[in-house]
Parts: sequence; structure tokens; C-alpha cells
Amino acid sequence: MANFKFLNKSRIKTNEMIEDTRSYISRIYGRAGELFTNASPFAQILSVLHELTSFVFYYIEDATIEQNILTAQHKESIYGLSRLAGHDPFRGAAASGEIMIRLNTSAFDVIAGDAINILPNSSLIMNENGLKYVMKTNSDKFRIEKTNSDYIKIPIVQGYIESQTVTGTGEKFQSFNIITLGTTDHNAVNVSVNSVPWRRFDSIYDMRVGSKGFLVKTGITGGLDIYFGNGSFGEYPGDGASIEIEYLVCDGRKGNMVDSKDLSFKFDDDCFDSAGNSYDLNEIIEAIITSSPIMGADSESTELTKLIAPMQSNAFVLATPDNYEAFLAQYGMFSYLDAYNTTDDGYLDDDNVIYLFMVPDIKSKISKNNDYFNLAIEEFFFTEAENNGILNVIEQSGRQMVTSEVKIVPPSAQYFRIDVKVRYFEGFDKHTIHNEIRSSISNYLLNITRRDRLPKSDIIALLEHVDGIDSVNIRFVSKTEEDARRNGHYVSKTVTVTPSTPVLEDIGNGKQRYVFFKRKVTERSVTFEKGAALPENIINLDSFGDILLEKDEVAVFRGGWLDRDGLLVEDNALLGEMGALSVYFDEPAVPNTTFRKIQSKNRKSL
Repeated sequence: MANFKFLNKSRIKTNEMIEDTRSYISRIYGRAGELFTNASPFAQILSVLHELTSFVFYYIEDATIEQNILTAQHKESIYGLSRLAGHDPFRGAAASGEIMIRLNTSAFDVIAGDAINILPNSSLIMNENGLKYVMKTNSDKFRIEKTNSDYIKIPIVQGYIESQTVTGTGEKFQSFNIITLGTTDHNAVNVSVNSVPWRRFDSIYDMRVGSKGFLVKTGITGGLDIYFGNGSFGEYPGDGASIEIEYLVCDGRKGNMVDSKDLSFKFDDDCFDSAGNSYDLNEIIEAIITSSPIMGADSESTELTKLIAPMQSNAFVLATPDNYEAFLAQYGMFSYLDAYNTTDDGYLDDDNVIYLFMVPDIKSKISKNNDYFNLAIEEFFFTEAENNGILNVIEQSGRQMVTSEVKIVPPSAQYFRIDVKVRYFEGFDKHTIHNEIRSSISNYLLNITRRDRLPKSDIIALLEHVDGIDSVNIRFVSKTEEDARRNGHYVSKTVTVTPSTPVLEDIGNGKQRYVFFKRKVTERSVTFEKGAALPENIINLDSFGDILLEKDEVAVFRGGWLDRDGLLVEDNALLGEMGALSVYFDEPAVPNTTFRKIQSKNRKSL
């Protein structure tokens, strides 16, 4: 048996083991005076064993990797592990808004009866994006009397309703996987058993004895997983029961619209009078959009699932800042999202408040015709309607703790410009280099998520790879500093907190709380000598020239303001002129010798 110990434990790769095996067999053949070749039967068997062993090792490695949510690659593994952690992967959300409708004057002569009936889930098509939206009503039909001349508000959601019917098994904890196509709204799922609506619950422990309820989870293999109880925790459908699952198919973020003033639509369904006569809604209805559809979101990516699954509350409660971040991150509409409290600042009155600092993902708003520097400045921040939509999503989730309060911290825009100084090679076009610089910086600013500082070195490193550039340097210029230099003073703020007599104050949504402290912000003007250094926290620039940002600040690189000499900073990316992005070329151009070409190539390969 000792002769068969030819494998080395330090050589355990399949190719190493096959090499050692071949060497051993060759030696055995050699002792018999024969030559061992690949064409021999033993060599063929060895090749088969090699392949089989490789597959076994592959599946062992794959199984090990797929056991850890941080290393798993397969969607089914990631979703399954997240479900064990108490996280239900987000399926997406439909954009929602509001319209107002009423009968037009010509309808009174056209309609035979005394009213029209609009069927539930009647649809309309938005002209700007060509997507379908559904009118949501709480009754089987929506009735408008001919005598009613007032506008009537109707909620709308983007998408269309689908349904599937399955048959009950009569078993406890019976479940069904519903295969769906496209994005389905995470919350818009209704279940009826024998035409009786059942209630949706978040956890089986919420379902009591006799509760006609169900659970909805994102299917591990796709679609929806529908679960029922066992009698002790919720009822379950009987054998042969007809179970109808209704859900909303939507287009996620594509359904979001910006400004209701510029939107128009047409109805895609007819209405009916009491006699059964049908009418084209477009001919008899006046309609306006009062609230633009917002809060549409795409389904959760596996990368996001890995990130937020550990932060989800197993009790499905929004309790900690991490819980809020994980919940809102599902909507995929933020370039930066920070939820925090202030339990460590000595101001006790807001210790139950969760503050939300949110910056929209402006990459989704970039088209072929624009970039960071010509995108409308309004797109850099959430609108009031969008902020209210976010608060409504939190409140309607039913997960917020009763004692907690949510406040949105509006970003404080700190304006900057970027000066780029370039030494370039002969034979390269300055306009081409300028366009490459603009594109590189625009992409960087659209994708940067760092909040504490923005280093100059990041941008310099990007620009050094632009063809034609020999050397480059940049400078950030702060509007706050330029204002201070021009005016001869800056504003300093001091916050003080002092005890006070308790006062009951309204905090919104019908809630009140006692306030025990006074929080006062004092501003004072500070003058300084010309050329003196200014505080870093005032001008948002450190000694390196890097940008510093406070917790509620966001850097915006736009013009439209004056420098220290009273000259206007143009709101554009310019060549040889002062703008939000200014590119200046050092003249004359550097001779492009063979040695410099080699050095440039070597640098780019690093």
C-alpha cells in the first residue's frame, strides 16, 4: 500500500493531482518495459476521472460560496439568504400621482342617462412617455353625476393590473409561486379566496386565529410567493377553493414624471351610462394632472440585496437609522442617502427624530444632449412633492414606530467652480482635449458618492489619462470665499441649547410633543484683513484645496455668481473663459518627441 502514496497534500489542484498520477503510472509502466501514452486505455480513464473530479471540486466550491450572502453570485442564493435574514427583496414600485376630472359642457347633450360610470382600473396613456397609468377607485365603479360640475380627484398609478387563479389544496401553510413578467409593485398585491378579499400581513405572527390573511414574498426563483396560515396563525383556503392573485405590473422608474404643468394624457378606456351606452372618455371629460407621478422604482439588484439585507429589522419595524436607509434604498432613486439621529448632541427634544438627508440620483436624468454642467439645477434636489411622496411611503408602510418622527433635512447647496490648467503636446486639438476633460469631470461628478471631502487628486488622476495632456492641475473655487473676499466679511453661526419651560407643540400628522429645550442659532458678521486666511469650515476648502462638506451640505459646480473682483462666473463649461468649468491651456504646446511618447504610454499603463 505504501507504493500508492504518490499524491502530495501540498499539490491538491486537479491539474497537479493529474500530473502526479500520470508520473506515477508512467513509472509503473516503465518498470514493465512499456511506454505510457495518452492513447492508452488507462490514460483515457484518467482523463475522464480528471473531468469528473474538476466538476466535483467546482460544485463544492460553488456550494461553499453560495452559502454566504457576501460571496454568493446566483440570484436564487442571494434572495434565499436575504429571506433568512428577514429581508424581502424589493420587487419595485409603481409611480403614483393624481388627476382631477369632471364632465365637459358638451357631455350634457351627449350622455343619455343622468350619470356616467367609470370602471375600476380604467387606464390612460401619458403622451410624454407612452406608458399606461391606472385610475384607482375603491368601488366597483366610479360614478359622475351630470349635475356635478366640480372637479373630482382620482389617484393614478403607473402600469396595468394582471391576475392569476390557483386552486386551494386544503393544507396548512399552503403556498403558491406566481410567475410574473416584468416589474411588479412590491405592495400592490391583492388576494381573494372564493371571491372574498383576504388581508395582507407582513409576518405570520401578526395573523390571529380566524384571520383571513396571507403573506407575499419575492419569489426565490422569480415572481411572487403567496403563503397562508395554519389555523392557529391565520386561516387557510379549503381544498378546491378558488384563489385569485391580483398584482400591478409597472415600469418602475420610467413611470416618474417631473412637472405636472407640461404633462398631457389620453384615456384608453370607455365609460358607460346607466343604460349601458359606451362613451369615449376623451370626448366628454375634462382632466388635469394635479400631482405628477413619482416614487416609481426598479426592482432591487442583487448587489443592493447584499448591502441592505443585514440592516433589515427582523421585526419589520423602522426603528433605527439603518432600518430607514435599508427601506428607502430599495427605491433606487438616491445618489446619497443618510439617515441619522442626534442622541449624542445634548439636545434631548429631538432624540426620537430620524433625520433624512437625501440627494437624488441625477444620472437617471442625463440624456444624450446633456451632462452634469448643463442639466437643470432643479434636478439636483428633490422637489417638495417628491419629499412628501417619500414621507407618505414611510407612513403607509405601517412599519414606523409610533413614538418616532421623521424629518427631511434639505441639502444646503455649496457652489463651486473648477479651474483646470493644462500643458499639452503638439499635434493635439485643444477643443478635443477640452471636450474630453468636460466628459471625464462630468462622469466623475455624476458618480461620486463620497460625502466628507472631494479631493483634487481624484480629478487630476482622471485627466492625466486624456490623450494629448502632458501635465494638469486643478483648483476648486468656493462661492462662499469669493463672496467673503468681495464683501470683506463672512457669516459665522453659533448654536446654543438651553433648558426652558415645557411647551406642547404640533409636529404634524395630528401629533404633538412637549419641548423642554430652546435651540437658538446666532449669526454674526466677521470682518478680516485683505488676503487673510479664512476658516476651512466657512469656505469649505482645506489647506490642500480639497472640498470639505458638512453633514447637510452638497457641492454644486455651477455658475451664475460673482467672483471676488465682481466678474460673473458663467453657468457653463468653457475653454479659456471663467465658468463652472474653466479649461486653460499653457502655451506654447510641448514638443511631442519619441521619448515623451514612450513616457506617456508608460504612465497610462500604470
